[in-house]
Amino acid sequence: MTNTECRERRFVSHGGDVWGFARKYNIPLEETLDFSGPINHLGPSPKALESVKENAKLIKFYPDPNPVELLKSIVDYVNQPGITMDNIILGNGSIELIYMITEIFSKIDFKAVVPVPSFTEYEKAALRIGGQPIYVQLPSDFSMENEKIKQAITPDTKIVSICNPHSPSGRLYFKDEILDLVEYCQKRNVIFSIDENYIEFTGKEQTETMAGYVNKYENLFVIRSVTKFYGMPGIRFGYGIAAKSLINKLLDVRQPWSINSLAGFVTLAAFSDKEFIKNTKQTIVQERIKFAKQLIEIPGLHVFPSDANFLLVKITNDKITSTKIKDELAQMGMLIRDCCTFVGLDNTYFRVTVRSDKDNQKLVDALKKLMIL
Repeated sequence: MTNTECRERRFVSHGGDVWGFARKYNIPLEETLDFSGPINHLGPSPKALESVKENAKLIKFYPDPNPVELLKSIVDYVNQPGITMDNIILGNGSIELIYMITEIFSKIDFKAVVPVPSFTEYEKAALRIGGQPIYVQLPSDFSMENEKIKQAITPDTKIVSICNPHSPSGRLYFKDEILDLVEYCQKRNVIFSIDENYIEFTGKEQTETMAGYVNKYENLFVIRSVTKFYGMPGIRFGYGIAAKSLINKLLDVRQPWSINSLAGFVTLAAFSDKEFIKNTKQTIVQERIKFAKQLIEIPGLHVFPSDANFLLVKITNDKITSTKIKDELAQMGMLIRDCCTFVGLDNTYFRVTVRSDKDNQKLVDALKKLMIL
């Protein structure tokens, strides 16, 4: 696949398409080794699974339009000063929230600044309602170059979207460098949307989150979900944190009944499973360190430091591409994320999710063989 073809595919390409992968290669779903979707390989919390069984009978009712218990649980879970239920809005996964925040600009022409590479849905959300994405290329180490981002902001800019930890690199940006951008955007009436879907993996969700600043900066919108850390992409539940004034604007454009009842009950259960939370944090860190070391030792691969549950790898051997590696691994029942579809990357990058030691070793062994072809 050429780089041009990769760019053309970026609007339909995501990691984690195990269904399509299983059909194409005739592999049972449960036997697919998915390294492409950055989901907690431990799966959902046992308490969350039990909650599905216990509350299944309640699907005969409409979802609670004012789920007070769930909102209160989110406030307690986020655990930041000044945050109340008035600062929370719910979404059908983080995707609905990413699209929802651009809906408030739907009657005006606007520009959306996106430091790249990044999650493709930020640009898609802007394009969907006539906005124009403005890309700011991040440097090779994916550090946040604030001055370049500021220079990209014009009077037509209405939103800046970033993710922290960064995807696809896994780099964690620290509070002070983000606050500098938030303040700059506030002075120019620009929304600053920050996607914190992976922040629990860092173990620094209390110190580096922007959630505690939403009442000070009314332009700040923090997005989270239970998809990645809690291993529940099929539930589709996310939540946004913002000043009450911004929440009210979002409520005006939010679609009704977007949250199903089971998603709420399962999230309540997952947040209460302290043993699962502790085990996930410890396990991912241990496996990530070992996995990265194994990949680094393979000639022709450069592995970027990560604070998330995935690793970005650059191929330094010009005889093989990320697309070739993806295709070869697929024949072995393993699915990786070909990063040539990210704006700002090419077919020398791929991303792999941290899984169990056994699964990781299987991928490492396969890559060792592929890199000497």
